[in-house]
Amino acid sequence: MASILWNYAGSVVSVFLQLGYTAYTGRTVAPSSFGAYAVGLTVIQFFGYFATAGLAPSLLRAERVTLRMVRAAHRLGVLAGLVCLILIESTAPAMGHLWRMPELGPMLQVMACQFLFMPGASIVVAALRRLGRARTAVTVEVTGQAVGMAAGSALLACGWNPWGVAATQGVAASVTLIMGTIAVASLRLAPGPTVGLRDLLASCSFLTAYSLVQFATNSAPVWATARLLGAGAAGTLSRASTLTGLPLTFVAQGLIRAVTPLITERRWHGLRIAMEHVLCMTSAAAFIGFGVVGGLGPAALTILLGQGWGTAAGLVPLLAAASAATLLCSLGSSIDQARHASAAVIGAQFTVTTGSVLGIAVAAGLRDLSLLVTAAIVGQSAGHVVQLWFWHRSGLLRFDTAARIHLPHILIGAVLGSAAALGSSLGGDPVSALFWGLAATLLAVPVCLLFRSRIPLYRAAIAVGLIPPARRSAGLSEVTGAEKEDGRGNERGRGPGESAFPAA
Repeated sequence: MASILWNYAGSVVSVFLQLGYTAYTGRTVAPSSFGAYAVGLTVIQFFGYFATAGLAPSLLRAERVTLRMVRAAHRLGVLAGLVCLILIESTAPAMGHLWRMPELGPMLQVMACQFLFMPGASIVVAALRRLGRARTAVTVEVTGQAVGMAAGSALLACGWNPWGVAATQGVAASVTLIMGTIAVASLRLAPGPTVGLRDLLASCSFLTAYSLVQFATNSAPVWATARLLGAGAAGTLSRASTLTGLPLTFVAQGLIRAVTPLITERRWHGLRIAMEHVLCMTSAAAFIGFGVVGGLGPAALTILLGQGWGTAAGLVPLLAAASAATLLCSLGSSIDQARHASAAVIGAQFTVTTGSVLGIAVAAGLRDLSLLVTAAIVGQSAGHVVQLWFWHRSGLLRFDTAARIHLPHILIGAVLGSAAALGSSLGGDPVSALFWGLAATLLAVPVCLLFRSRIPLYRAAIAVGLIPPARRSAGLSEVTGAEKEDGRGNERGRGPGESAFPAA
């Protein structure tokens, strides 16, 4: 529990650091330059899968972390990082011509320097987490991030614009590596047996390949925007994605860390009830949470970035919908990985990739930025439908049960998002627009609570004991205390084939 709390605390601090850094760079870096940075960042992250492939997961899954294991992983990481550095430095000019961005080539060459430090940094942080030093690992990561952002901001202020933003991650990785190495060395690890390459990379090839395909699919809208509409449009899309990407990453990581052990534990007993509760939590976070973000986001993004980003603010509602679909699909994939359903993982990802590519092809013909975002919504939504089909066929979750979980949350998210958008329209400036949007959202919440017995999240919270059960009201089908879990993953008061969310 302490480890989870430290991870969440680190995530919260990282979010605020990123918001502050985004607010500063939004006012100092031109949209076209940030578009080149956004494309360069996806290229660096793509090569990063090769530079660190399997090393950090191997340490996290190791039965015992030894000194020789850490050293072997570090040597392999340094070698892979050098290969990636040489590849990017030599191909950076060609990538600049490919995306028709003069600034992309030099920016990639600056950003590639982080491969001297990034593999080693990820290894020492993974070792600290595996050794139960979550507090130290979080401190090292957050400190590196803060120093990197401070260095990037200082370089921008000194006139090294836009290259200062490209140096941020390299500085962060170097600080993380130095602090992490000192922390690991202080633990005096046992030497342990000799560790070979096969031992380090065992069982990671499938997840690495899957992660590469998933990352390429999620990055496709940015790549297509940069190629078809130019660096300015890519910068606009990237800036708009910040407001939805940060909460998406935060919520997804938290849910995945909580859900994966639960599904693994319930894999052979009580999996169906666990699936319903997990889908219910994820559905509420996706549709209700990002519904509110879609309504309040345009005003919030304008405050964050300043004036001149109106096009980016207009994309926030669409990006919020894309984030909701991505969250559902991502959690579904984690569930299928935890229950070792490789066919479901591959089938859903193939659908996401195919739907996204087809949508991007249509948007490319019309050269419309909003359609490129819509392509992501279509792809992720289609992937989640395929996941539901696999679960229905496996007898884990019926289609009608999933519909009874999703539809009320979609309705509530639409109501709260519409109220926020309507309230924001009353404000004459971004600050007052955000104020009136929040006020309208708060006024709409009691209306939704009047029908709480019909809300799946509320019913699930009662079922697991988070909310005391209420008496049944006339005409309402509310979960009672008899429907709580009996401690073995089953539900008291319902038959073996009965859903936790029966039809009204």
